[in-house]
Amino acid sequence: MGLLLPVAATAQNEVDLDKVYITGGQGQVLKQPGSATLIDQQALETFEYTDIHRILTAVPGVNLYEEDGYGLRPNIGLRGTSPDRSKKVTLMEDGVLSGPAPYSAPAAYYFPNVSRMSAVEVFKGPSAIKYGPATIGGAVNLVSRPIPYLPAGELDLQYGSDNFQRYNGWYGQESGQFGYLLEGLRVQSDGFKELDGGGDTGFERNDLNLKLSWTLPGEVAQRFVLKAGYADEVSDETYLGLTRADFDDDPYRRYAASQLDRMDWTHQSLHLMHQLDWGDHSLTTDVYRNTFERDWFKINGFGGNGPLLQTVLKDPSGVNAEFYRVLTGEQASANVNEQLMIGSNDRQYVSQGVQTRLNTSFAWLAVRHDVELGLRYHQDTVERLHSEAAYDMQVGGRLQQAADVATTLDNEGQAKALAVYVQNDMRWNDTTVSVGLRSEHIDTEETTYDSVSGEQTGKVDSSESVLLPGVGVYSQLTNTVGVLAGVYQGYSATTPGKDGDTDPEESINYELGSRYQGELGQAELIAFFNDYTELTGTCSFSNGCDNAVVDSQLNAGAAQVYGVEASWNKHLFAGAHIIPLSFTYTYSHGEFDANFADDSGVFGDRNNNIVAGEELAYLPKHRLNAQAGIERGPLAMNVSVLYQSDMRDTPGEGSIPASQRIDAHTVVDLSLRYRVLQDVLLYATVDNLLDLEYEVASKPYGYRPGKPRSANLGAKVSF
Repeated sequence: MGLLLPVAATAQNEVDLDKVYITGGQGQVLKQPGSATLIDQQALETFEYTDIHRILTAVPGVNLYEEDGYGLRPNIGLRGTSPDRSKKVTLMEDGVLSGPAPYSAPAAYYFPNVSRMSAVEVFKGPSAIKYGPATIGGAVNLVSRPIPYLPAGELDLQYGSDNFQRYNGWYGQESGQFGYLLEGLRVQSDGFKELDGGGDTGFERNDLNLKLSWTLPGEVAQRFVLKAGYADEVSDETYLGLTRADFDDDPYRRYAASQLDRMDWTHQSLHLMHQLDWGDHSLTTDVYRNTFERDWFKINGFGGNGPLLQTVLKDPSGVNAEFYRVLTGEQASANVNEQLMIGSNDRQYVSQGVQTRLNTSFAWLAVRHDVELGLRYHQDTVERLHSEAAYDMQVGGRLQQAADVATTLDNEGQAKALAVYVQNDMRWNDTTVSVGLRSEHIDTEETTYDSVSGEQTGKVDSSESVLLPGVGVYSQLTNTVGVLAGVYQGYSATTPGKDGDTDPEESINYELGSRYQGELGQAELIAFFNDYTELTGTCSFSNGCDNAVVDSQLNAGAAQVYGVEASWNKHLFAGAHIIPLSFTYTYSHGEFDANFADDSGVFGDRNNNIVAGEELAYLPKHRLNAQAGIERGPLAMNVSVLYQSDMRDTPGEGSIPASQRIDAHTVVDLSLRYRVLQDVLLYATVDNLLDLEYEVASKPYGYRPGKPRSANLGAKVSF
């Protein structure tokens, strides 16, 4: 079950703050109908990861692929859902939707900095229906640092390979009825890629957060928490990868055509939480607003009648050879077709709403009922203003603008959603039956504008409603062994502008498993089966779609995804030594059950006729993570080994051709910690200890590498 460790309580305030944990804390995880993993602060500090991908390797049922090596824009899937830009996973911070626009534009181009989190939760199974809008795979909840009861603070400094730097400081306390926490974070690196002709490939991130609390203890205890945050990023990142031959020669090369690529974003958040506790009842209300502005200036393709970037990078020979040489800067642009179209994807997002949940417990007919009733009204918008201009590749590998900037896309998407759910966990003896029902009503609107005049040219309204039932059972058969089973309906909404042209994604999901807790440690084994009546894919630049179809959806018809999740962890004791051990494994298989044409490249290559029986892309059959450590007194060492089998980059059957294969890889990470004084900790980490060169993806434009060996030294001073 991953890394399950105790969660700090705050009984001093007479308000149960564990309710920000969707897993309910360690005590509830082991008896949940459904799979839940809680990675707490101690586990997060073991390897000092700043990349959510590496953190989630310890969670069974996760399928993902890296992109930039630092986790700037994650690609996370659960139980076989598409990992592309984490669109099919409900992402939250402190129980509140954290994506830029979860309904109208679900691609998560913003993801919170995990360095300021105290826990990460992953929830799958029947109770996932509580955490929409995407309910098929499950939810990931990031828990921000709590306000400490006593005055406390920490300064964390880290330096490493490629001029990696991390500065993280926080201080806070509860004083009487009031509390505060102030935290600042900066992370930066020069990057590990080498740009042809020289140039930057790194990033800088800043994050500033303030928490204020007011607690009123008593028989009816209340707590108000106001959280305000600001974050920004400037990164010299690109979607442009390499040909297979160039990747094999030097995976960390970047072509000259990407020299101007740059992401620049800012994020502001405001979250007011009110919690009311009395007896066995609590009422928690959140009012939130997130704004996100981003501008990604990047290469989009060739001008005129030039070929697609994917086509050139898949086969840089023959008629594509000259275009390849333009990309690398070896040859100047000779005509319009060889010009490079480079532009700005300027977007502004707003995500806001109010949600409340009532938790109550009572006994009736010798059965204890733990009931949760939730309501959320949510609005989000995305405004897109995309533009581009033609650039000439010059002799010497430098780019020069050759034409005026033109607007290529000007539209706005809006969504308003009312979600209501109820879940009743009925407990008697050693059995829990969880019955839940979720209702979503969503109104969307897409408005398009003329690229020259800016006048409105179209408007499409649509609405959809759905009821999603679920039931799960957990029974403790013996003191050490329990069994669980569940079935629920999964759902993922359509995005604005569809007006009935596209059906929402729907599935019936099943799971069956067992848990063990005893002298041999903790273990869990769960089989899952997701039976899609309608599988959908959503276009984005991250999978190579054009401006004209960005955020459009494609119906793929029926599909099945099934697999097995296994986990085990235990602490051994050998004299004065503590030896923590953990193991997680996921087997996954997914295939289409219908024939259809993928003209946009959502599921693989463009203009690909997909046939029933073909396997899904970017779903490895095997993912295994083993972690082991040894601790004695102030010294601790931990090792993590991740194995991922090969996977397809486009749907297919049988053995995977080399041209469509993302090869298997095994990555080893190491960490050392030494507590010099009670309040001073020194640590060292090495990611990719064996310096393995491996590809993580070939979408949207060519092969891209995982991070090479990266060594870091750090020091923490607590006060």
